[in-house]
Amino acid sequence: MDELTREQEEAVAATVGAIQRIAMAIVALPKEERAVHYALVRRQFEAAITEFAIEGAMAHAWLNSTMIGIQICDRN
Repeated sequence: MDELTREQEEAVAATVGAIQRIAMAIVALPKEERAVHYALVRRQFEAAITEFAIEGAMAHAWLNSTMIGIQICDRN
């Protein structure tokens, strides 16, 4: 695998940071409100993927693994 450019590293770091902030904000909600917010976040990510014309198995794998990662914070 090729190494990332500095700009790519910064983009990855920003994305990871945003995902962590989303997860922590959802975990701070009352438990009964979290499922609705998980669905909302998923729809927002799906919209972003579509807007930026990101397609295929890798896009879906990223979306699924990101949502799993966010929901894992709720289990701990």
